[in-house]
Amino acid sequence: MSEKMKLGFIGCGGFSSGNHIPNAAANPEFEIRAFCDLNKAHLEELSAKYKPSYITDDMEKVISDPEVELVICGTKPDFRLPIMKLAVKHKKHLFVEKPLCFKEEEVNEMVSLMNKAPIKFMVGFNRPYSPMMQDLKPLYNKNKKGNTTIIFRIVGEGQLWPAHHYNAVMRDKESTIIHEITHIFDLLNWLTDLYPQRVYTAGEGNVDNVITLNYPDNITAVIIAGDNSTAGFPKERIEINTNYGTIVGDHFVELSAIGYGKPFYKTYDYKIAGKTYNTSGLEAAKKCEEWRSSVTEEEIKKGYYYERQVKVDKGHYNELDIFRKIIRAGGASQTDVIKGAVANLIAWRAIESWEKAIPVNLDFSYLEKL
Repeated sequence: MSEKMKLGFIGCGGFSSGNHIPNAAANPEFEIRAFCDLNKAHLEELSAKYKPSYITDDMEKVISDPEVELVICGTKPDFRLPIMKLAVKHKKHLFVEKPLCFKEEEVNEMVSLMNKAPIKFMVGFNRPYSPMMQDLKPLYNKNKKGNTTIIFRIVGEGQLWPAHHYNAVMRDKESTIIHEITHIFDLLNWLTDLYPQRVYTAGEGNVDNVITLNYPDNITAVIIAGDNSTAGFPKERIEINTNYGTIVGDHFVELSAIGYGKPFYKTYDYKIAGKTYNTSGLEAAKKCEEWRSSVTEEEIKKGYYYERQVKVDKGHYNELDIFRKIIRAGGASQTDVIKGAVANLIAWRAIESWEKAIPVNLDFSYLEKL
């Protein structure tokens, strides 16, 4: 085994190109060996920039490559199971971007496959690995008492989506509850160390919803999720009210807690075009608006506008590095196949709730037995 961990990327679209690939390239413990994608022109661009050993449109070439230790899958969620099967066949550790999958009928097979697999497996739910959330959870654990309400806002701008994603959601009705809100389901499960018992959804159904989750231990979480806002306004915010105090995390750049003795306040680094900033949440919001005003139609059409965007630290770099350490040193993945499956199952039951206009009960106990 070489000192550096060699990576093979399968599915190198806008998200991987804007996050996982540059994060891997910036980590001195990784070496990018291969890129695999069906877009040959894009592969050539990536090859010129990152200098992998080779590029290909043959995913099994990458997965069977004896030099590749970790495969990073950024394909659409409707094409994950074949890659998982090949990874198990060739005994390659596997990271898949969220959500775990798009078809409910695949979940049990995926869980059964990975529960028995001789490899490490991780789903790309990155937010728990962010510096802000790493500070927020201890504050929550220390101060949580009695009735607790959690409000999470995640509202973006749908018209900035790449065409294929926009068409998938708006035309083909692939719900953002699966594509994106699985992130927040997983985050809340991680934060509370619990799984919800009931879900209720109100809103448009496909996008722009309010989702209520009832957890054990007197916890109620409300997710305001949509894509009817502007990217010129910070997308994410969490507010926790418990024990006669409040904890607020603002867009991964500012964390505060009031009502628990001495107030807590901390800001976190973010980047714009490679330059690091550390400001209040309000100043970061102003920079979001300035960036949005500068986005060109060409960038929107291409679906790639990451380099000048206000890039807050949501844990993408840390999640890959932590997974590397788990692979090398042993240990369990924090976001394993069961946690990935639970997030997906909450999403499908949330959609069912909207369709039937009733709360839906949740039970995940059977997953451990697969």
